[in-house]
Amino acid sequence: MKFHYKKEFIKQFDAYSRQEQELILEADRQIKDYIKNQNASYGLRIKNIGKNVFEARVSRQIRIVWVRQENMITFALIGNHDEVRRFIKRL
Repeated sequence: MKFHYKKEFIKQFDAYSRQEQELILEADRQIKDYIKNQNASYGLRIKNIGKNVFEARVSRQIRIVWVRQENMITFALIGNHDEVRRFIKRL
């Protein structure tokens, strides 16, 4: 499985504080484990929010969205609940 990060994802990551970035990196690691083993911690609360589109909860305010395509996972968004809803509407 290959992993790709959109430029917007990286820009959004850079905008967060160091403490939030550490939470995001830990969630990223847990998401990759979930993708490989289909076993995730309850705290991530992974949800299927569209066709091959998934969301994981980093914290009360921060979500990560990724898209699964055949052998590629594309991390598309880091944002709050409202930003995730806007992302879904654009699909």
